[in-house]
Amino acid sequence: MVMAMTLRLDTDHDEMAQRLAKAFGCSKHEAIIRAIEMTDTRVSLKETALRKAQHILETRDKELMDRLADS
Repeated sequence: MVMAMTLRLDTDHDEMAQRLAKAFGCSKHEAIIRAIEMTDTRVSLKETALRKAQHILETRDKELMDRLADS
């Protein structure tokens, strides 16, 4: 499904979109879609890494964390 959306950009953001389009060799529309996809992937990877780190601290390093909390 395709959704229509109007995107209003100030001059600075329009120039950024233009630079992305030039770098990607595509239209500004496609460049903005790629930027959204790339950012979504990056955020997802960061969230996954943080969850893994938290799991390690809560399991493997629990004893160490408990000792640090007591000191």
